[in-house]
Amino acid sequence: MNRREFLKLMTGAAGYFFLNGFFPRTTESAALKNGYHIILISDLHLPWRSKNFPDSKKGKKIFLQKEKMLQTIKKWGDVKEAALLGDFPARYGNEEEFQSVDKFMAKLPVPGYIAIGNHDYAYRDKPGKNNKLKRGNHAEKTEKLNAFKERYKMPSLYYGRTIGKYRLLYLAPDACGSLNVELSKNQLEWIQDEIAKNGQNPMIFFCHAPLMGTLPQYNKKVNRPQTTAQPEEPLRQILQNAPKGSLWVSGHTHTPVTNPGFADDAVNRYNDNLINIHNPTLDTKRLCTNSLYLFDDRIVIKTYDHTKDMWLEELKREYKNK
Repeated sequence: MNRREFLKLMTGAAGYFFLNGFFPRTTESAALKNGYHIILISDLHLPWRSKNFPDSKKGKKIFLQKEKMLQTIKKWGDVKEAALLGDFPARYGNEEEFQSVDKFMAKLPVPGYIAIGNHDYAYRDKPGKNNKLKRGNHAEKTEKLNAFKERYKMPSLYYGRTIGKYRLLYLAPDACGSLNVELSKNQLEWIQDEIAKNGQNPMIFFCHAPLMGTLPQYNKKVNRPQTTAQPEEPLRQILQNAPKGSLWVSGHTHTPVTNPGFADDAVNRYNDNLINIHNPTLDTKRLCTNSLYLFDDRIVIKTYDHTKDMWLEELKREYKNK
C-alpha cells in the first residue's frame, strides 16, 4: 500500500469512531461532588510490540490483558471518560496497526480524549536497515499527523475543555521536528493564553511526554530532549504561571509502578506549582493504570493493577486546591 492510499484509509475511518462515541464533539461539564473519574490510558502499542514480545503467544496474552482492562472499566461503572495519552499503534503507525487500534478502541466503554504520541505519526510505515524505526521528514510527519486528527475526528491537534472548575488541555507534538514530542510556537502561545485566561483554578495538561527533570535518572534515556516535552526552556517559563495545584499528565517513558520515582512528589514536582503524573505503558506483562478523581476541593489519584485486580493503596495521592 502506498502512502496516499494509507492516508485515504485513515481519513475514511474517522466516522466509525465518532458514531461509536469515541470522541464526542461537545464539551462536558459535571458536578464534582462525588468525584469525576477519568481513567488514564497511555502507550497501548496495539496490538503489541513484536520487537519486545517476539513470541506471538506471549504477545496475544498481553493483548488479551488489554481487552480485559476495557471490561474492568465498564464494570467499575463510575468512569466518566478516558484521557488517551498517545502511542496507540505498536510501532510504525501504518494502516495495519491502525486497524488493530480501531477495533480495540471501538470497545472503549467511555468517551476518549486524545493527546497524540510520537508513534501515532512520526515514523515511516516500514523499518529501515536492521529493522530500525525510520523517521519521516517534516512534510511526511505533518501529513501523517493531520491524517490522525481527521481519522479520530479531533476538533484540532490541540484543544481545551472544562469540567467543573478545572480547565483541561490536550497537547500535540505539532512542531513535527526531530524531537519526539515538540510543541509548535503557536501551541506554546495558545497554552500561555489559556493560562492567562484561566484564573486561579487548577489546570490539567495532558501531554504524551513528561516534563524535564520529573523522573529519577534511572536510565540514560529519561530526562533527555527525546523523552521530555519540548522546547524545554520556553515551556518552563510559560508553566511558571500555571495555577498552583495543576497537573501535567504524561506517558512516553513507560515508567513502571515499581519505579521509586513513579509517584514521588519530591521528584515529580515541577517548579512550585505543578506535579507531573507519570503513566506506565499498557504493553507489558503487569498492566496498571492511573485514575484521576476530580472534586471541588481536591484531586485524588489512584493506581489499579489490572493483572492482580487490586488497587495499589500505597500509590494513592491527594492534592488539595481550596
